[in-house]
Amino acid sequence: MAGELFKEEQWFPNAVGAVIGAMLAGAALTLALGGRRGRAWAGTLLSSSGGLLAVTAAFAPMRTTVTPEGVQVSFGLPGWIRFRVDAAGIRGVEAVTYRPLAEFGGWGIRLSLGGTRAYTARGNQGVRVRTTRGEYLIGSQRPEELAAALRQIAPSAQEE
Repeated sequence: MAGELFKEEQWFPNAVGAVIGAMLAGAALTLALGGRRGRAWAGTLLSSSGGLLAVTAAFAPMRTTVTPEGVQVSFGLPGWIRFRVDAAGIRGVEAVTYRPLAEFGGWGIRLSLGGTRAYTARGNQGVRVRTTRGEYLIGSQRPEELAAALRQIAPSAQEE
C-alpha cells in the first residue's frame, strides 16, 4: 500500500506451534503403539490439534500498518479481523512496557478492567493510543517506531 509509514507483522509465540507439534507426535505414537484403543486416542489428538491449528491460522499473524489516514491492526492469515483508528481521532500516543497477563489477562484481543482495549500477539511492549473513542494498546516489537509514525500522522497527539 502506498504511503505506509510503519508496517509490522507479529506471530504468536512459538509455544503454540510446539503444542500442536507435540499433539501430532503423541497421536503418531499412540497410533503406532496403542492398537485398537490407541486409534481412538489418536483420532482425538489429531482432531484437537487440527482444531488448534485452524484457530491459530484464523487469528495469527497480527499486522499493524500506519498510513497518513490512520492505523490499522488486523489478525488472521486473510486479515479478516480488523481494527482501525483514523488519524484525526488520535489524541495521545505513548510507547510503553506493559504486563500482558496482569493488565489484560493475556495476549490477543483483550479488554482491561479499566476499559482499555488491547491488540497484542507477543511480548510486553506496545503503544498506548488515546483517541476520541477511548484508549487502546497496540502491541509491538518496535514501539518507539510505531509511536513516532502515529505522532507523524496526528500532530495534535501529545506524548503522554
